[in-house]
Amino acid sequence: MARPHHLAWLLAASALLSAPSAQAFVGRIDFTPEGDFSESALARGVRATQSQCDAVPNGLWAATPSHGSECIKYWAAGLGPGPHKRVLVYFHGDIWVGARKTSKAYLESSNDKLQADAEAWGKRLGVPYVFIGRPGTHGSSGDHMQRRRPHESLQISAALDQLKRKFQVDEFVIAGQSGGGHVTASLLTLRDDIVCAVPTSAPSSPRVRWQTHGWRGDPTGYADSYEPVEHLQKQRLHPALRVFVVGDPNDRNVLWPSQTILSDKLRELGVPVSVLQGQGTGPDAHGMSNSGRLVAGWCFKDMSTPAMEERAAKGLKG
Repeated sequence: MARPHHLAWLLAASALLSAPSAQAFVGRIDFTPEGDFSESALARGVRATQSQCDAVPNGLWAATPSHGSECIKYWAAGLGPGPHKRVLVYFHGDIWVGARKTSKAYLESSNDKLQADAEAWGKRLGVPYVFIGRPGTHGSSGDHMQRRRPHESLQISAALDQLKRKFQVDEFVIAGQSGGGHVTASLLTLRDDIVCAVPTSAPSSPRVRWQTHGWRGDPTGYADSYEPVEHLQKQRLHPALRVFVVGDPNDRNVLWPSQTILSDKLRELGVPVSVLQGQGTGPDAHGMSNSGRLVAGWCFKDMSTPAMEERAAKGLKG
C-alpha cells in the first residue's frame, strides 16, 4: 500500500495535535488475553498470532487475502450457538484523540466491563448484540493509527465472516459512531448480508471531511482513506437494505457534508435511506452513539421507516 504523501502531514494545527509522537512508533506490543487498554498500546499497535487468537473465547481471527490478518475481539449478549436470523453489531468511534487525551473510561476498561456493557445494551435493545473492538483497540490486534485505510474495514468484514459461521447468523444490523460509522459505511461495499445500517456522526467520506475542514489529509496523517461512496454498487447490497444516517448538522468534528454524502449516493442508486437529525453531545456536538444503537434496534425489529422517522423526530440525543 502506498505511503502517505508528504503533504498529508501539513494538516491544520488541530488535526496535527491528534497524531502520536514519533517515539510512540517503537514496534507493536504483544497480544494478551486480558487486553491492554493503555495509550502505549493504542499508539504502538498490537501483534497477535492465530494460535493466540484461537485461545481467546472472544477472539475472531480475521484473515484477508491482501491486507493482513488480525485478532478482533468482541463481546456478545443474547447469542447462543445459533442459528440466528439477525444480529446487531456495533462499532465504536476513534479512541485516540491525542497523547494524554485518552478517556479515563477507556483506560479503565476491562473484559469484564465490556461484557457487562454488551449485556446492558442487549437487554436495553432486546436483541442479540455484539460490540466489536476495532483493530488496535479494546485488546484487538492491529494498528489504530491507520484507521480508515482500506485494511481496517476488510479485516472487520473478515471478522464478521467468522462471527457469522460461529453463531450461524443469516444477516446483520450494523451501527457505528464516528470512525465506527466509517466502518459501517465501508461494510456496505463489501457485504450483501447487511439488512440495516446506521452510521452516526460518520465521516462516510474522509476526503470530504478533511477538504471541508481545509486540511491536507486525515488526522491520522494519511491521505489514502477508503472512500465507501466511490465503491457502492446496488447489485451487491442486501435487497432489503435500509440505511439511516444519524447525526447533528452542527457537528464541528465530522462536518455535515461528509456525513450526508452517503445518503446522497444511496438515493442516486435507488437504495432506501433516511437522514435522522439529532443533538450530538460533547463540545463538538459529535456524540450520537446511543441514538445510533436505538435506531438500529428499531430497524432490527422491522419497524417501518415512517414510524422510525416519526419517533426520531421526537428527539434523538447523544
